[in-house]
Amino acid sequence: GSHEVLEAAAETGAYERHRSQNHEARQARTSAARIASGTGLAMAWHGAGFTGSGEVHLASVASLELTDDGRIRVLTASTEMGQGTKTIFPQLVADALGVEPDQVEIAPQDTSIVPNSGPTVASRTAMVVGGLLIKAADELKALVEADSGMPFADGYQTFAQEHGPMRVDEQFTPYPGEPFDDATYTGDAYPCFGWAACVADVDVDLDTGEVTVKTAVSADDIGRVIHSVLAEGQVEGGTLQAVGYATIEEIKLIDGRYQNDRLATYLIPTALDAPRITSILVEKPYSGSPHGAKGVGELPMDVAAPAVLDAIHDATGVWISELPATPERVLAALAGIEAPPLPGVSQPAPDRR
Repeated sequence: GSHEVLEAAAETGAYERHRSQNHEARQARTSAARIASGTGLAMAWHGAGFTGSGEVHLASVASLELTDDGRIRVLTASTEMGQGTKTIFPQLVADALGVEPDQVEIAPQDTSIVPNSGPTVASRTAMVVGGLLIKAADELKALVEADSGMPFADGYQTFAQEHGPMRVDEQFTPYPGEPFDDATYTGDAYPCFGWAACVADVDVDLDTGEVTVKTAVSADDIGRVIHSVLAEGQVEGGTLQAVGYATIEEIKLIDGRYQNDRLATYLIPTALDAPRITSILVEKPYSGSPHGAKGVGELPMDVAAPAVLDAIHDATGVWISELPATPERVLAALAGIEAPPLPGVSQPAPDRR
């Protein structure tokens, strides 16, 4: 997916044309200029699932239940936090069983009810846990159809009435590839990788050093797209997080104490700070999972920040080596003077004697 995301982002973001226009503007810039425009490009890859042997050690379990009153229930520990888990799990199961998504419900993520399917991290929910649910659905479907002699959708409720509740547990088995060796750190660090590329356009205020991100085009190879609207939302949210990472988010400490330990003082981007974001989903399915999905939660955050820094360089000719590219760091780079203290590094309290 590397070539596909790079070409998609560069073409949609008009990268070459904008760079050429920015070059001409720099050549014609006078000392009276107050704004400099730039365009940047970055590409990255991100592993899906836990690193190394993490998934093997977790040995996650996802379950599917057919209740005695004929309800289909998903049982996993994967939590919904806005990324769409409660939408895509019924969608995946329904597709495997040949029923409608609204016929599949999700049990509460209560450890007294659901199995340990691992934490909701590491870009693993759709690929790893979703894959386990599809395998469980395939097994349940085969059992019902073998007994009833009819398609699952037509026979599962009668099957439940006659046989009572049934639960299918599916435990993780390693993906194809070279097993990771914890002792030698060799083998496949990840079962698969997603690729992303971003083109960002910025304006830099040459008087104040403020950076305004105007547009961001993010192309992401996430394997098979399960739900396009939710996936695009993941890309947009991750891109905006990266814009904040690139321009304003910074922890400040004095004598080891946080100075901005709440959202009233720690700046994050709002809707007013959001650039126009274009999401491009590239489908390069992963052959090792039954549905071909990869991770999407973390991938978009990898590329927008370096793309913004490249755009600042295109606009001004200077590189910002530490994030965020605050006005103070930009002005210091423009003036060729010492940059502000490193972000996240505690500074001594001023001597007030």
